[in-house]
Amino acid sequence: MILLIAVFAVVLYYAEKYSLKHVLDQVTFCTSLDKVVVEPGEVFSWSMTIRNGKRMMVPYLRLREHVPEELVFADGSGKVGEKWYSWLVSTLYLGRHQKVVLKREVSIPKRGRYFFHGASVDAGDFLGIRSVTDTYSEMHEIVVKPQRYPLSELTELLGGYLGENSVRKSLMEDPIEIIGFREYTGREPFRTISWTQSARYSRLLVKQYENTTEFSCTVLLNTDCSKQMNQGTLLEQCFSIVRSVCEMLEKQKISYDFRTNGCIAGPMGDWNHIRDGLGVSHLEAVLEGLGRMTYDTRESEADFWEKEIRIAQNNKSIILVTPTDGETARAAAARFEKKSQKKVLLLCADTICS
Repeated sequence: MILLIAVFAVVLYYAEKYSLKHVLDQVTFCTSLDKVVVEPGEVFSWSMTIRNGKRMMVPYLRLREHVPEELVFADGSGKVGEKWYSWLVSTLYLGRHQKVVLKREVSIPKRGRYFFHGASVDAGDFLGIRSVTDTYSEMHEIVVKPQRYPLSELTELLGGYLGENSVRKSLMEDPIEIIGFREYTGREPFRTISWTQSARYSRLLVKQYENTTEFSCTVLLNTDCSKQMNQGTLLEQCFSIVRSVCEMLEKQKISYDFRTNGCIAGPMGDWNHIRDGLGVSHLEAVLEGLGRMTYDTRESEADFWEKEIRIAQNNKSIILVTPTDGETARAAAARFEKKSQKKVLLLCADTICS
């Protein structure tokens, strides 16, 4: 009897030692998101898939997912950060060759760039006495666009400014004079494509109109306000204002380009200058960049305005968006009007929001 107990103890010891060493072998973890760019408060799916690829079960698995604290559960149970700080903890049992998918519906209420960093795992041994810990690093990003600016005063300002130009545009469109063709960039309205010329040269070409008949607008965003105590609040308001401006330009079918001295985080290339265009993809490029924007700036307000005044086009409408209503912005607006020979709309976050 004693010998049997001794043999059993030895078997248990080696079984426990083996299971502890190999408990996480062929166990994989994968985070996935069903969207990359979302609206503030928009619900998206966040999933964690766990696979046990071996024949041995995993009797105890404690999963700690590294997620944004700002995540809000769609079922109304609150924020991740209110319960687990930046962790979401789950406890699982995995049978052999079993796959488990943990799917949650969540949202993020605030503009910005957020990350899901994978998970840390504690796995129990055969006897449930000890556990081993490992980390599975990932990098999944989601970008939240800025809110639309809610103030009716902004809508009235934009409506009045763009209304005048829309009348001019409709008067000039018929008839119009085509002076040539250029390559399609993907941002021009679909109706400007010349199918005859495209077929002739085996590539998409768009009609190029006389400058006096092709109405468009430039939207300029200054982010230089580091000396302001409420820098973050002012810049968030600027991002929302730019969104509303671009959406109204889209609604009025007015082609626009966008430039800023602000900085963005993430792989979007030279986002600081988005060329003339119109349409869903054009607008989404602007909105994703606004979602990625930091509070840093590449150059001072004065340098930014000076550079833009030098390259401003004659007879092109200009909308300036800036955090504060100061002498620098007002002087720049006057110089833009003189250069373009058109009225300039100056939108200052501190005065519109006061």
